[in-house]
Amino acid sequence: MIDVKKPIVRCADDYERAIQRAAEIGTPPEGSAEEAELFALVDAIEKWEARHEDESENWE
Repeated sequence: MIDVKKPIVRCADDYERAIQRAAEIGTPPEGSAEEAELFALVDAIEKWEARHEDESENWE
């Protein structure tokens, strides 16, 4: 198992950076460090979205 620093999305800027980084990673090779990073990013992004579901229409 690859040890990846767990990203934390605390604000809208963190959220945007996490989205950008996930897009940069794209579709990484299975079992790679990039795949582990992508899974961690997606988890952090989904947690942010769940906490801010009602606010999303006001983002810009």
